[in-house]
Amino acid sequence: MTDSELSGPEFTGETALVASPWEVKLSFGLWLAEAILSIIGGIGAIAGAALVAAVVGLDDDAAAATVAVVVVVGILIVAVAVFRIVAAVFMLRGRVWARNTLTILGVLGLLGVFVEFQSNGAVAIAHALVAIVAIVAMYLPNSNAYFRRPFPASAGI
Repeated sequence: MTDSELSGPEFTGETALVASPWEVKLSFGLWLAEAILSIIGGIGAIAGAALVAAVVGLDDDAAAATVAVVVVVGILIVAVAVFRIVAAVFMLRGRVWARNTLTILGVLGLLGVFVEFQSNGAVAIAHALVAIVAIVAMYLPNSNAYFRRPFPASAGI
């Protein structure tokens, strides 16, 4: 394998933001924005559950269980969003596993849009559009070429 066939931040010393094509940068930005909004939503769910507990009180076991479920769901939302940020950083560096992971998380998120649409249609449509554009951008021809390039670990093979 010649040096001209090796490209990307591992070989050129460029940062991933410089080495990656604009399609991957677009997808990275969309995944980052969606993850940040998910973190805000998860923190809002946790705060809302705490406010319900403070305002209403937890005299009933069912109320305490409901608040606990909402807090756990909020924590899971934040944890998945942080994982999405990590995967998006690796996707920007050209890792195929990160692209596959974000695709799976994006499709699962699109399935959740149906539930989200019942409570807030405009946010659900925006969420669906961001996820679809982010997924499609990861699979455009320039993106595919970026993800298929050789890596330092495989250069000697």
